[in-house]
Amino acid sequence: MFEYRLCFTKLNNLKYLSHLNLMKTMERAIRRAGIPLAFSEGFHPHPKISFGPALALGIDSMAEYLDLELVAAMEAGLILDSLNRVLPDGLRISEAKRLGPGAKSLNALINKAAYRVLLQIEPDLKEAVKQQLSRLFQMTELNIFRTGKEGQKTVNIRPWMHNLTIEEKSDTMLAVYLVGEIGNNGNLRPEEVLDRITLPLKVVALTRNGLWYEEKGLVKTPMDFGEQIGDMDHD
Repeated sequence: MFEYRLCFTKLNNLKYLSHLNLMKTMERAIRRAGIPLAFSEGFHPHPKISFGPALALGIDSMAEYLDLELVAAMEAGLILDSLNRVLPDGLRISEAKRLGPGAKSLNALINKAAYRVLLQIEPDLKEAVKQQLSRLFQMTELNIFRTGKEGQKTVNIRPWMHNLTIEEKSDTMLAVYLVGEIGNNGNLRPEEVLDRITLPLKVVALTRNGLWYEEKGLVKTPMDFGEQIGDMDHD
């Protein structure tokens, strides 16, 4: 079998595509592109495709990832081009690489995420909103309620928030950049941070700008763990 890793964007109207429908859309595109996808054995064979951390509805993304297993080797550049010809607008493969033996799965690997939130605010409230955001980052605890299988519980999300920066775009617009934990050790959700702002504001756009692996100062993207094959400089 031959394993590949793809990086793709999920933008515009496709940000409202659920994770389940994203999986179905990608599988259909792979079939239409004539890519020799591998399937599991047994009575209910399923395609050997695995995705990185799921993206919530309504969030654009500049860098999502999926791994797929093929029954025959292909040039990575050919996989990229073939899929981009059949994918709907909003989904586009930006990079493809062959994986080496023993490569970690995406969900075992990815532990950091970056987000950009564009906020619309009344001009006379802009400084107050900036101050509230700064105070949130200075806090040692930021407790929120989450509901799971075991019911509602209190979670301190502050240890998962690693960076928060603010950029003024105009008199009525702020861009907030968040970097946080994602995966087995925690999951920072930008909307939970914004919910702590007590002043009126409107989220104009929310984008996941990146996913990566970070440990002891070492930072790598999921694509750094693959062997680049073929020409990836495609428009």
